Amino acid sequence: MRHSNPSRFCAALGRVAITGMLLAAGLLLSAPSHALDDTKADLRLSVSEDFVHARGSMVVSARYGGGWGARLGFWARESHVEPSKANFFAGIDHVWTYSKWRAGLGAVWIDEVNELNGTHWDFDVSLGYDLSTRVFVEYRHHSHGRKLGISKNASNDGWNLVGVGVIF
Repeated sequence: MRHSNPSRFCAALGRVAITGMLLAAGLLLSAPSHALDDTKADLRLSVSEDFVHARGSMVVSARYGGGWGARLGFWARESHVEPSKANFFAGIDHVWTYSKWRAGLGAVWIDEVNELNGTHWDFDVSLGYDLSTRVFVEYRHHSHGRKLGISKNASNDGWNLVGVGVIF
């Protein structure tokens, strides 16, 4: 299949991924509430890479908590982002677990504002799947919500991160 504009294809792929994640979160939230109570406290370390707007950018992060958790992370490698490169972030989130699936919603503070995040404070939306009791995969999206009408004058391509991690 031939694409005339790879960046338009990547943007469309990102929108499809976000839509799929939101639909999955909706399905998870429609499940019986007792099924969402099995989020156990743990430490999760992950390595993720942006696959849409900043291909090649790598993020290393850690999350500790159960339903509510705290997250810290840093950019181990960043590419194609101007005018300033992000170094680290800190955030809080809430995760709903159903079987091996995890959907999360929270907020992160990113130390540098650039064309991807647009503001220091961003939403943190995630969808993950536990491959085993020790290994998981996840998709994370950080953006400030311009499409929701927030900070309309700030750029907001967002970070679209796919990664793998270990559970302790």
